[in-house]
Amino acid sequence: MRAIFVSRFSIFDGFLLLLLMFIVTGTANFAFANSNENFPGRKLYPQVYTISKEDLFKKIQNDEVIVVDVRSDFEFKTLRILNAIHLPVASKSFPQKLKELRNSSTKDIVFYCNGRSCYKSYNAAIKAIKNKVNGCFSYDAGVFEWSQRYPENAVLLGDTPVKPGRIIDKDKFLAHQLTAKEFEQSLLTDNTMIYDVRDREQRRGDSGLFMFRDKHVSLDNSRKLIRIISKAIDNDTTLYFYDQKGKQVRWLQYFLEAEGLENYYFMKGGAAAYHQLIRKEQGL
Repeated sequence: MRAIFVSRFSIFDGFLLLLLMFIVTGTANFAFANSNENFPGRKLYPQVYTISKEDLFKKIQNDEVIVVDVRSDFEFKTLRILNAIHLPVASKSFPQKLKELRNSSTKDIVFYCNGRSCYKSYNAAIKAIKNKVNGCFSYDAGVFEWSQRYPENAVLLGDTPVKPGRIIDKDKFLAHQLTAKEFEQSLLTDNTMIYDVRDREQRRGDSGLFMFRDKHVSLDNSRKLIRIISKAIDNDTTLYFYDQKGKQVRWLQYFLEAEGLENYYFMKGGAAAYHQLIRKEQGL
């Protein structure tokens, strides 16, 4: 009887152990899957360590990290995390400056960019790995979510804290977008001005998309932008802007709104979408 009891107990005990392992493992896998939900870049860059905005905030409060903005100069000047260092990942000097930063401190380095569909922070972390710079993380929720959650630790157009109402939501951005075809057709109307805001590398000698009707202005040239906006307001002119992929203009919108411009539109998808439209119309 004792042997039978022990045998039955062992079987039951083993069953409980397996059930417990299943529950724990299943929960762990679910938690891991859930942590990557809505973060498409994490599957593409599995070797990159990430950090949540809550953990980043705690580490900033405890002075345990160096926060690095890896976006363009215009993006950095528009909206950024308070006290962040600016090291554009696109710069050729990024690896060297990153090494210098590591040599100056043993704190963890956290890269960030725009949001969950922006991969610049991942790319910065990959460059850190390739250059053997340890202790680097990606805060991949991005500066928009950060500014909404911690407005007192963000800077918008030089002002902090960031007032929640000043963050431009997706609907307002979409309201000022036109498809490539709509953008092209709208240029036939009077009293319009078109500006190409692509950088030199993106233009590659291109004079513009619309047969010299468009002019070029750099997003970093704030003085020229202000003159263009002021003239448009005075003359009731509608301004049309396009970039390379329809993303940089989102930052331009903050500038336009701050200057009081109401009549403006962006090309959805940028120059890339327009080239695609032309190829489609030509049957290519």
